[in-house]
Amino acid sequence: MDIYFIRSGETFFNYLDKMQGWSDTPLTDDGRKDSYQMGRTLVNLGETSENIYCSDMNRSVQTVTELNSGLKAAGGKVLNMITMPELRAQFYGSFEGQSKKEVYKKIAGKTVEETLDEMNANQMQDKLAKIDPKHLAENSKEFWDRFGKGIEKILSVETKPVIVVTHSAILTAMVNMNAPFLLNQVESDNLSLTKVHFDGKKFAPKIVYYNEKVEQNL
Repeated sequence: MDIYFIRSGETFFNYLDKMQGWSDTPLTDDGRKDSYQMGRTLVNLGETSENIYCSDMNRSVQTVTELNSGLKAAGGKVLNMITMPELRAQFYGSFEGQSKKEVYKKIAGKTVEETLDEMNANQMQDKLAKIDPKHLAENSKEFWDRFGKGIEKILSVETKPVIVVTHSAILTAMVNMNAPFLLNQVESDNLSLTKVHFDGKKFAPKIVYYNEKVEQNL
C-alpha cells in the first residue's frame, strides 16, 4: 500500500511564519489557487482510492475542496473526503500561534535547521512539551500514537493507493525519523508530495520520496 501525502495549501500562519498545529487559519488566496491547480494534476498519479483523507482542520478541508475542484475541471472524478482528527498536526500547546523563530530559540537557542542537526524530530517535540508553561503540548509518543492509529485505520480499509492531505511538521518528523538522508529541506513546500510505502496494516513507514511535485513522479 502506498500513501501519497500532500501538504496543505498555504495558510496565513504559514505566510506569517507562526506555529500552527491545532490552531487554524484559512488558506491564503495563493493557497486556494495553488490547491486548485494541483488538483488538475492529480490524475497523473494513476489509479488511487476513491477516498481522500485529511485532518479535521479547516485548512485541510479547504485544501481538499480546492483539489477536488481542480480534479473535476481536469476531467477527473471527485474524491470522497474523509476527515479524521487523528491526522492533525502535532499540538504545540502554549506555543500555538507564536513566531516559529522565537519558539525554536526557546527549544535550543538556534534555528530549526540547526536544532535538527543536534536532535531528532522526536527530541524536539519532547523538549517543546517539557518547556510548555501550560503543559498542554503533545510529546512525541502521544503524537505518534494518535497519528499512527489514524494511518492504520486507513490501511485497514483501503486496497488502492491513497491520497492523504497532511501538515508540514508531520512530514518533517516522519522523514527525519525514517529516512533522514531524504530531508533535503526541513519544511516541505505547500502542496508538495511525499510518497510513503507500507508493507502491511501497521504504521511502519518506508519513505519513497519527499517534497516533490506530481509532474516529476509520473
